[in-house]
Amino acid sequence: MRSEINTINAEQANAIPTLADLALKYGTISQDQHAHLLKLFTFKKKQADFEDLLRNHGMATPYQLGLLKLIREYQIVRKSGEEFGKIAIEKGLATMVDINQALDLQKNEFKKSRHKKLIGDILVEARIITTKQKNLILKEQDQFNKHVHDSSYTESRSSDNGGEGRGGDAQKQSELNIIVSSDHMTAWIERRNPDEIAISVNQVKDAAMTDGIVNGVYPDSIIQCFLDAGVKKFPVARVNCANLLKRQSNLSLYIKGESGKPIEKKKGEVLAEQTDSVTEVQVENLYGENINVAPVNDFAVRCGENTRWSRDKLKILAAKSGIPSISATRSVFIHPVVYIREDADYRYGPIEPYADLSVSGMITGAYPITAGKVSAGEIRGATIAAIGDIHTRVGISDATIRAQGDVHARYIHNSRIETFGNVYVQNEIIDSQIRCSGKFKSPKCRVISSRIYAKGGAILLGVGSERSAPSTIIAGSEHHTIGLGQTILDMMNSILGKLEDLKDEKVDQQSKAEKIFKKMIELKTFHDKAKKKKDALLSEVNKKKEQINEKIWKNIQRLISTYDKRMNSSLASLKTMNVSKKEHDACVVELEKKISIATAQAEKEILSHEKTLFAYLETSKQRIGVPIIEVKGKAYAGTNLGGVYQRLPLTDDKNTFKVEELVGQGRVPELQFTSLLHTS
Repeated sequence: MRSEINTINAEQANAIPTLADLALKYGTISQDQHAHLLKLFTFKKKQADFEDLLRNHGMATPYQLGLLKLIREYQIVRKSGEEFGKIAIEKGLATMVDINQALDLQKNEFKKSRHKKLIGDILVEARIITTKQKNLILKEQDQFNKHVHDSSYTESRSSDNGGEGRGGDAQKQSELNIIVSSDHMTAWIERRNPDEIAISVNQVKDAAMTDGIVNGVYPDSIIQCFLDAGVKKFPVARVNCANLLKRQSNLSLYIKGESGKPIEKKKGEVLAEQTDSVTEVQVENLYGENINVAPVNDFAVRCGENTRWSRDKLKILAAKSGIPSISATRSVFIHPVVYIREDADYRYGPIEPYADLSVSGMITGAYPITAGKVSAGEIRGATIAAIGDIHTRVGISDATIRAQGDVHARYIHNSRIETFGNVYVQNEIIDSQIRCSGKFKSPKCRVISSRIYAKGGAILLGVGSERSAPSTIIAGSEHHTIGLGQTILDMMNSILGKLEDLKDEKVDQQSKAEKIFKKMIELKTFHDKAKKKKDALLSEVNKKKEQINEKIWKNIQRLISTYDKRMNSSLASLKTMNVSKKEHDACVVELEKKISIATAQAEKEILSHEKTLFAYLETSKQRIGVPIIEVKGKAYAGTNLGGVYQRLPLTDDKNTFKVEELVGQGRVPELQFTSLLHTS
């Protein structure tokens, strides 16, 4: 059976037509042009793919190419769906009728909305298989495909792609699936095997373009970082309505004074005000179509800690007196000012949340701290989440800090720092990781056995030592924002996972109840047949009672007794099974209630997480990445330097240099080294 499926799948893989074949089939080119294309392709020794040849020789417009690529991608997904169906049938999880109906639904969905819906998702939605069974089939299909992709299949793929061409590799195209929200304002990329198949930014953007997406595509640096992190599902495009909402609602913020610094607000004072409450905005969606949409995931500002909405929902008011601020998620906060003239430790006790905190001594890890700005003599072993800046007069050690402002310290040891702002360190960083969306500007700082990711570029004195583990310095990348995004996506997946577990449990209970019911029908049929035979036997005996001798009569009595025992046994089994079925049915009803509650809760939580995720990404888009690293002193061999796309370990010690990642149209990104002495 397996060898037959292998043969069929190998034939199907070879049967996927090239773009040239599709162009001929749908009348885009003539037979002569098709023959000419094949000659050109052979002459160029497969160094150019059919897409480039069709475009460069004027045989197809960009629109026609997009349609041809879309058709080819659908055929690839269709073939993959047929393979999935064969494995499902072989395992006894679905019938041929189920698979054919799913394939028909997939075809209709593609014709209707250009959405390439996967057959596994269709079967799960139809309650034919569970999510766990789908993942099991996908895993077996992936292992199976490794053996199917022989040399002849490799040749058929390269005939359309020419190796690393744009979006021509069948395996890579089937790896990507674009999911567009119902309002056509957000698009997500879903990957099947992020740990096994390498995907480029161009392939992701081509997939979005093929789907017709023309607005809101995220910058290359964000997409690249999601790909590098191996995220299975992430947003690739989104139309942001926040700025439009601000304009239409005439939003005014009263947070900063004329000097540009926040001014203290009294309880009840207005922090933000809008003249109109906007319920709909007119905007171009992902496909460039003008629509009126209710901005579910968009907002101008929202309330943070110690603030509240006015009754008319047009103003945000201070619920306490303190210093106002607005966070990276566009939430307005009030921070009461708290002064501590000693160490913030167990003896002092918990600290008021979201306070502007000034500590004369040391902040320890006695209690987690959530604050506005933080100023301290030293931070040791603490976990801090801050809306504003972090200042230490001495240094930071054994700490975890997430901030949205700048971080200042003399040294950082064995700590993890994440911030939307800049990082300034005077002396040294040892055994630490720093991720910032701003600059790492520390021209007198040495970095040892640490990793630095700075979107705004990095300036430092030296990197590494003769005996320490190599350090990594990356500039211009989105590691900070994507790290936050991964955390949010993991929380969303956890919420959905719990909901899926409840749904799978419900399907399992329903399946058990159905199996018991089928057995009950069989037993009832058996009982009725036994009763019918007994009644027929008794009727026959009554007719011929006088003619039956004693020996035959005893045999008849034993036979009737056997029928009675079987009937009684059937009835007893039916009663037991009925009790078991009722338990399963009751469990299904209870699970339906839990699923209903969990679904509403999950939708609410996911909406909140999505708002935060999109706010982080929009905040990151406002800053331009600077893929430049300047080392004023010495960088030891083994140090890893890089930008958004490229990384390079130093093979030798290097002194006083600048490294910049150069990215140009149509060229491979490269790292360029320049002597700072020569530059000056």
